[in-house]
Amino acid sequence: MIALTSEKLIKFNSLYEKYEKTIYYTIKNFNFDKYTIEDLTQEIYMIIVKKLDDLDVNNYKRTQNYIITITRNCCINYKRNLTKRKEILSREISDFSVESMDLLQQIINKEQINLMFEEIKKLDDIYKSVLELKYLDGFNNKEIAYILKIKKKTVEMRLYRAKIILKKCLKR
Repeated sequence: MIALTSEKLIKFNSLYEKYEKTIYYTIKNFNFDKYTIEDLTQEIYMIIVKKLDDLDVNNYKRTQNYIITITRNCCINYKRNLTKRKEILSREISDFSVESMDLLQQIINKEQINLMFEEIKKLDDIYKSVLELKYLDGFNNKEIAYILKIKKKTVEMRLYRAKIILKKCLKR
């Protein structure tokens, strides 16, 4: 439990009133359901309470950027963790149904997937990040552009180039 002095409580209330809608709409852009939005909002406010000393109520633009960044990062982490949970569930389901599949085909599939992941790890960060956001986290191009603060066309070009690079690497 975090104890707030009256000064910090006033500061928190001021931040809450100013940025409540900003936080809500930033989270809403990630297309979460209302319960997830509530959970993430609470988590973000807990982060803000811990960082109260670092925030300057009088510097609106800097504080707004800081809060938006915290909110985005929190949402991205949530999506990433959600994706990991889905992957684990998917693996468990596939492991259960694996018995019916031919063993040789299983080995080939796993080797191909591992090879592809190894090649993705070798890519430059600009390509790796768009591939991860697109195919692992499930974001569309517009959302990726928003997250990475680049144009949608740039996202499309990076995806296109990453696929070309991967094809060349996988042919070897």
